[in-house]
Amino acid sequence: MAQISLAKEPLPKPRGLGERRIWAFLVDRLFRGTALLFALSTVVIILGIALSLVLASQQNFHHSGLRFFLGDRWIPNPPTAEKPIGNVFGVLPFVYGTFVTSALALLLAVPIGVGSAIFLAELAPHRVNKTLSFFIEMLAAVPSIVYGYWGLLYLVPILQNRVEVWLNSHFGSIPFFASYYDTGTGMDFLAAGVVLSLMILPYVTAVSRDVLMAVPRVQREAAYGLGATPWEATKQVVLRYASSGIIGAVMLALGRALGETMAVTMVIGAKVTIAHLKDPASFSLLRSGYTMTSVLVDQYNGPNSPLHASALTEIALTLFLITIVVNGVARLLVWLTASGGGGSRRTVALRGHLMGFLRILLSLLVAVVLLYQIAHDLRSQGLQGLFGPAELLAISLLLLWGINRWAPHTRFFQIWRRIGSIGGNVACFLCALLGATALVWLFQYVFRAGVPALNAQFFRLPNPANPEAGGMLHAIVGTGILVAMASAVGIPVGILGGIYLSEFGKGRLGFWIRFFTDLLNGVPSIVVGIFVYNILVVPTHENFGYAGGIALGILMIPTVMRTTEELLKVVPVSLREASLALGATYARTVWKVVLPAARGGILTGILLAVARVAGETAPLLIVLCSINLWSVNPQKPLPSLPVQIYLLRNDNDPVALSQAWGAALVLVLLVIVTSLLARIVSARGEMRAIN
Repeated sequence: MAQISLAKEPLPKPRGLGERRIWAFLVDRLFRGTALLFALSTVVIILGIALSLVLASQQNFHHSGLRFFLGDRWIPNPPTAEKPIGNVFGVLPFVYGTFVTSALALLLAVPIGVGSAIFLAELAPHRVNKTLSFFIEMLAAVPSIVYGYWGLLYLVPILQNRVEVWLNSHFGSIPFFASYYDTGTGMDFLAAGVVLSLMILPYVTAVSRDVLMAVPRVQREAAYGLGATPWEATKQVVLRYASSGIIGAVMLALGRALGETMAVTMVIGAKVTIAHLKDPASFSLLRSGYTMTSVLVDQYNGPNSPLHASALTEIALTLFLITIVVNGVARLLVWLTASGGGGSRRTVALRGHLMGFLRILLSLLVAVVLLYQIAHDLRSQGLQGLFGPAELLAISLLLLWGINRWAPHTRFFQIWRRIGSIGGNVACFLCALLGATALVWLFQYVFRAGVPALNAQFFRLPNPANPEAGGMLHAIVGTGILVAMASAVGIPVGILGGIYLSEFGKGRLGFWIRFFTDLLNGVPSIVVGIFVYNILVVPTHENFGYAGGIALGILMIPTVMRTTEELLKVVPVSLREASLALGATYARTVWKVVLPAARGGILTGILLAVARVAGETAPLLIVLCSINLWSVNPQKPLPSLPVQIYLLRNDNDPVALSQAWGAALVLVLLVIVTSLLARIVSARGEMRAIN
């Protein structure tokens, strides 16, 4: 009987193990390289925009030189025998109009936005916080063309017949509210500033709320331990800790205001205007004007000459550089607060000195304006002038200042502290209520004017022979096609770029890609439209729907990319480690494990990006890809709802006005439905993560 050997023989080595490792290595490298290429798209787009604008503005740069940046006249017509002065291009009137409307918008929106953020972050219950935050997010998603149409037909008459008359009668001696030869139309800097303030209010509120909620709890507890009331802790500790982030939020809102196009174009009056120190009344906010974006919309599609087109492109380059600087500084300030709080001692001291200087400057400005108005009232009305609005405001401010200086040295100090806390809380609540009321005000008017238009005729095709019998079905279908093309461009690029930033972008390259992505998110849509026009429409000499889809897709990329990155970072590392331990490649781990875990949040970001581009108007006007006819061929111009609203804005035909309001309501309903879907998807994702 043969002996059986009990010695263990070595297991045979699996065939192809080395080949599998090499294949996995190559797949991971290919995956990482592909993701990097898509992530670098934002850098390429920013550099491409800058290069295309510089090249397209060379003709006017050689013609005007530095006079373009210092001149205050804009005469685009070539010189003739009757008018020998022509081809004069100065950008100062448009820069002036842009900064006046933006400053007025910040003056109105920042106090309300910061107050709303304090209420949401520090005072509101969780359910109220979520509800008001949802309203504010919807206000941010409303297309600018809807704001402009609402402002033109509803807000402008109120300002013209009531507000501006009251301001001129009570504060007419102040140059900002003085009468001028071109005042009284209601379409002026004031109207543009009010509409802009409503548009940037959600940005100030949302970013400030996030910054305040990022302040460590220990900061508040330390203030409570020293005997501070909740309001004193918020005012003296939380706001100071978050001041850099709040300043960043304000600058982000400024970048949005600088680049806003359609709403401003529809209510500002379209007139080349600039103020002169020799004529104080020329500083009036009741004058019509132009901004850099509005002049581009009005004149870019019909330039009088190639030189005129080059000058307009140089305006776009100026706007691009201004918004890049503003948004870059804003992003750095928000990042500074979110990543460490206060920064170095030198940074904290510099910020304190800057805030103190701004407070002194604002106080001096208010004092000078009030004293000027009081002196005018006393000269014109005698002692009765002491009971005007300016005088009552001055007395109230003096009383408040005196009580603040006197109360700490008396036994009424604790009572005054309690009154101050109650007053601060009430003021923040009123700010939040005002922001929500603005949303309700806008929505109820759009619904009231748009619901009657949503009849059977509205969903018919246009009828060139009888426009009154036509509808908006072509524009609805065209908008859907444009959004589909934009999604085909923006979603894959955004998701793959976000994967790179989350999984591989830990170094300096990742930082710069994030920075350029945030810059692209702040670039005005009209500048993106001019970029696409220069690289696609000008070389081919054809207008086609693909150009509009690509322009909208570029606008989607930064939103999808940053949303994907942030959501993938939240996925637990243990899921990745478990997948890798089972032998999966890193690429397969990302596609099969990480992405499905963050699917709900990524879908939310995609829905919000779709809602944004569905209401874009300026890029479509610039690339000339829209018509008022039935068309589903992307190689030809396509109709769209926002462009139809803009084209019908001055139509006196009741049927045309009704159709425009119906189109506005469809866009608002799209925003509401998209926001609700995003909330539902996000909530389901959170529940799945908890379970």
